[in-house]
Amino acid sequence: MRFTCVRWSMLSAAIVSLFGAARPAAADGLTLQPGQKLLAPITYKQLAVFPVVQTAVNRDAGQYLTLSDGLKRKLVTVSELGGGGSVNNLMVHNKSDKPLLVLGGEVVLGGQQDRILGQDTIVPAHEELRVQVFCVEHGRWSGGRHFEEAQGMADTKIRYRAKYRADQSQVWAEVAKKNAAHGAAPSTGTYRNLAAGDEGKKTLDPYRAAVGGAIARLPEKEQVVGVIAAVNGRVTSVELFAKPELFAAYRDKLLDSIYMGAADVPAIDKAEPPKPEAIGEFMRKAKVAPPRTAVETKAGKTSESRGDGVVNSTVLSPMPAAAPVYESYQSAE
Repeated sequence: MRFTCVRWSMLSAAIVSLFGAARPAAADGLTLQPGQKLLAPITYKQLAVFPVVQTAVNRDAGQYLTLSDGLKRKLVTVSELGGGGSVNNLMVHNKSDKPLLVLGGEVVLGGQQDRILGQDTIVPAHEELRVQVFCVEHGRWSGGRHFEEAQGMADTKIRYRAKYRADQSQVWAEVAKKNAAHGAAPSTGTYRNLAAGDEGKKTLDPYRAAVGGAIARLPEKEQVVGVIAAVNGRVTSVELFAKPELFAAYRDKLLDSIYMGAADVPAIDKAEPPKPEAIGEFMRKAKVAPPRTAVETKAGKTSESRGDGVVNSTVLSPMPAAAPVYESYQSAE
């Protein structure tokens, strides 16, 4: 299949203006964090992915451990609650010297049943936190207490149903729908075959080669701090991090989530990537909505806002005036 970084000839003049020193991003209705810049989209089939790069160092100099790395290095444990466990709660113990950033939608395998994390959260160093989770394996409630690995991230639609609707039945329904769409038929109905199995690999590999490969070839690849995704010209998600190193740690998971969310949507012929002002309007709908504190620890606070068809989760460090550690905007279907 063909893909191109600049297929949208009608928008080339707008992009040149957006990138030019004399005209900031806000002039086109797209306001990113200071020092962030939108690049031209990478397109493949129905999907357009806009990389966002960091052009200046921000004030958040914090270092964060990721869930995958923490589990792999035995610095983090994820376990069922005592007394037989709870479908929608797990304990996360951060035994490291760094705060642990976990993102809503991360898949953890093992325990009594596979789960996904329900919220974006920072777990302080050397502390244990009870976290909200959602089951993505309808037909199993057996096994050990501990989860051995964080493998992949649920697709964008499942993440939305877990993070913002907090509805277990909708999560199960979407998992079943995704498994059916991609030919996965696990006996327990688990999502792991799409997150880490052959069925998922078959679906994801063409997108990984086209979009992921193009991002890897960017001259600014070491400066990428996030991505903005659109399907058939409609903005579906925005994922932004405080620094390139943190985005790099989550890049493959997040991109796979975006690919899986797009893969079963039929492509519309001649659909163009959205203009910068459309992306700005998408984000604005959530920004103007009143925020509420979803989670707060001594290592950071997660606020959420729900606008007209768009939801946002923003993770802030305790450092005054620091850029957000992580920002996520998702389409609310």
